[in-house]
Amino acid sequence: MHSEKIVLETIDKSFLRTKWESILKKIIIRRIPIKYSENDQVIYLNSENELKIFFSKSNSEKLKKVKIIVILIPLNNFINLIKFLDTIDKILDEDTKIIINYFSVSWKYIFNIFSFLGLIKNFKKSLFFSKKTFDVFLNCTNYESSKKLNDISLPFEIPLLTKLLSILVNIFPFLSLFSFANIFYLRKRVKRSTSNELMSLIIPCKNEAENIKNIISEAKIKLNFKYQLVFVDDLSEDQTKKNILQAKIDNPETNIKVLDGVGKGKSRAVDIGVKNSDGFYCAILDADLTVKMEDLNSFYSAISIGNGDLINGTRLVYKLEDNSMRFLNILGNKFFSYLITYITSSNISDTLCGTKCFKKSDWEIFEEFRLRNKLNDIWGDFNIIFASSFYGYKLIDLPVRYYERITGETKMKRRFYYFINMLKLCYLAFLRFKINYK
Repeated sequence: MHSEKIVLETIDKSFLRTKWESILKKIIIRRIPIKYSENDQVIYLNSENELKIFFSKSNSEKLKKVKIIVILIPLNNFINLIKFLDTIDKILDEDTKIIINYFSVSWKYIFNIFSFLGLIKNFKKSLFFSKKTFDVFLNCTNYESSKKLNDISLPFEIPLLTKLLSILVNIFPFLSLFSFANIFYLRKRVKRSTSNELMSLIIPCKNEAENIKNIISEAKIKLNFKYQLVFVDDLSEDQTKKNILQAKIDNPETNIKVLDGVGKGKSRAVDIGVKNSDGFYCAILDADLTVKMEDLNSFYSAISIGNGDLINGTRLVYKLEDNSMRFLNILGNKFFSYLITYITSSNISDTLCGTKCFKKSDWEIFEEFRLRNKLNDIWGDFNIIFASSFYGYKLIDLPVRYYERITGETKMKRRFYYFINMLKLCYLAFLRFKINYK
């Protein structure tokens, strides 16, 4: 990469181009976890020379550490975009995400006018392309877009008006057609590693004494990957904790960890479980086994081959089993699915399915989003979805069949209280996603 030319740019940039880079950085910084910024795991590249130095062999140690690479050079100016993406694919870690931008084809003639007036440079040979053309490029590489940022982007800032336009575009996403540039997160499409990583099954328990033996026996029979069972007893009032400890003694060959919750709901129980687990991946499994144990094989397959960063179970694709979900719960799930899909611009068909799978290392990012936005999410499902979407992760729905609970009682009893809590969470997320309110 050192000797050949990569982009159609000269060193001297126009005022508008320099101004755009500063605006672009402001837009992107809002979508980057603080943890990554504080640990110098975010790199901004805005020239051909910086690209060559950063992706050189001598920089291999820094390449391993970086989590997000922001390429400020518009893709319109790359000489051979496919070759560039193929080259960095062989260099970058599988989890490293790239944030790119390209100027919209609808602005091509305006650029010609700007160029004639001498306001911009370096665009005589540039390719202005649409999203369809962008997908053509990506389909020839190992990269795919995991998230599009809908913020209105202009090559200059107008006090108050720019902020207003940004809010309008977020509320009415179709207005992004008029945006000066398109901004995307890219992630690797296919993973190259085939290692059999451990998955920790996080099982929050509250008065689930009769289900413990079934969980362990089902896991031993049905799971075909390396797993760890992490039980979090959330101050149960029955024999749940006793039964878990006895089951651990009775099954010495099974990797079982027993933890105590703090009695503050499923979200905090899961937090304790994830932070104390040993797996590379984590999956949340409800103790009632209304989602069957064998379905976790599909979750493991999807996460391990890189189909998504968050695998979200959805119970609303297959026909529901009789008595598995009450009618009001179905309506509530559909309502919040539509609402959260609108807020996040990510297609989610079931927001409240308890079965979700992700990398353990991403939990810190989910928690950062929760604390940063003061989300008191009792169940935890909404925050995981909000955080994943906000930080550019790829979310995919994985259909599961949902069965009637065999033993014990449902924890979703105070429906009106939980409904209000969920509405509040959606309101706070709306402010963050659509209004850019911190």
